[in-house]
Amino acid sequence: MKSNVEKRACERCNHNHAATFAVSHFNREPSFFVETLNHCLYGMCFKSSFFLQPGAFLFIRAIKFNPNGSCKYSSEGLRSVTLAEVKWCSEVPGDQASQYVVGVKYFAPPC
Repeated sequence: MKSNVEKRACERCNHNHAATFAVSHFNREPSFFVETLNHCLYGMCFKSSFFLQPGAFLFIRAIKFNPNGSCKYSSEGLRSVTLAEVKWCSEVPGDQASQYVVGVKYFAPPC
């Protein structure tokens, strides 16, 4: 039986499109744009039009921060530039165009 055990090290902040990021595979072009779904000090979750292989290294760069997030700490954990590893990628069921939800973990710990 499949287990959905929570593995996060800290609580995630849920919000509606609080930031737009340009994402690319590390040291490669082109970039594509994603919208965050939630985040914490150690990683983030975003919706993507592309499947991203777990274990892939990504370069993530902030394009736009929207101050209207619903979390009282809406910007805590969002980095303007970071490297991250794809931990999981799941297809969103029912979407006409393929959409994926992707979870990434930042490489460097927060300062």
